[in-house]
Amino acid sequence: MKINLEKSQGLYIAFLALLAATPALSTDMYLAAIPKIAEGWGVGKDTVNLTLVLWFASFSFFILVSGSLSDKYGRKPVLTAGLSLFVISSFLCAFAGDVYQLIVFRILQGAGAGAPSAVVMAIVRDKYDGRDRQRAFAYIMTIVALAPMIAPMIGALLLKFFSWRFIFLSQALLVSFSFVLSFSFIETNIDKLDTPLHRLVTRYTVHFHNRNFMFAALSMGLLVVPFYGFIAFSPVYYISMNGLSEQAFSILFGVNAFAFMIGARASTFIVRKTGEKRAITTAIIGCITAGAGVVIFAQSHYLFFTVFMLIFTFSTGVSRPVSGALIVGLVDTDVGSASSFLVFYQFMSGALCMALVTRHWADPALFYGGLTLTLSVIVLLLWRRVACIIDPDQ
Repeated sequence: MKINLEKSQGLYIAFLALLAATPALSTDMYLAAIPKIAEGWGVGKDTVNLTLVLWFASFSFFILVSGSLSDKYGRKPVLTAGLSLFVISSFLCAFAGDVYQLIVFRILQGAGAGAPSAVVMAIVRDKYDGRDRQRAFAYIMTIVALAPMIAPMIGALLLKFFSWRFIFLSQALLVSFSFVLSFSFIETNIDKLDTPLHRLVTRYTVHFHNRNFMFAALSMGLLVVPFYGFIAFSPVYYISMNGLSEQAFSILFGVNAFAFMIGARASTFIVRKTGEKRAITTAIIGCITAGAGVVIFAQSHYLFFTVFMLIFTFSTGVSRPVSGALIVGLVDTDVGSASSFLVFYQFMSGALCMALVTRHWADPALFYGGLTLTLSVIVLLLWRRVACIIDPDQ
């Protein structure tokens, strides 16, 4: 039976959320398998970690490429091409003969994951306006937040009963469902660019000259950076520094992801009661409070770190859909490339934060808390200007 996405608003949003969750599924399911892969092939963990690092590099680059291509050729062909590449490369990862083949196949997988990530925000911008756009972003972020809660559990369960190769087979099967649904997707880009293919990359200069968009995007994007740092730092803090088991860590990690989901879902209600500006201001203050709490109390007991990270993640969940919708609203043309630039910037900044927080600091928790506090304060200082850009009459 053919599925018609246009007949069900709930199914349409769920489809977009499933697309947006593709990167989380392809990383969080796989992290627990890195030690076993290194042991099985007799190579160092640093070599196996290249399958993660280069995945992010490929993913970030192809976000930019996919966004521009979707502006020229439409969202649907870019989406289906990216999903098909992801499915094929996932199967190849499952049957890799050595670590170097796995690295190459993971690079391809990252390239395929770039397409759905770039296209989702553009589709929301194409299809919705105003509060409807904010509501759509909030629903998508709510569902996407489930991915880092469920994916590690799925990965751990597969590792318990099967080989790590089944993780990649599961990824292929999950994204195959999105691939099938994409054929029912009706194109939303009705104003395609007529720019020659070789000049598509230069379309990003349109946004570089849009000072309001760039300032808002670069400023507000800093708020989510410590969230990515937490992904890399949390196993170091919970397992290595506090001696918790992998099972306990997965529960605490899942609870944190749940806080993000609740924050994203609550953002619609908070905006309705307080307005966009006050909601974002309150969220930034929440992030500052969390950063200060980690600096002061994280050395006392890991539950203090957990509580303050819940505050930070909830606050990030509130601010991200609201600020994302407002920033995308500053762009009138080349929406696909603007959306992909936002995601590219957040992932590359997040990757840099991951590299920083996992270095051998004398007091890793103090460094992470200080970084979170510093970035949140900077965003608060920049937010006043961003608020004037978004609403110059107030």
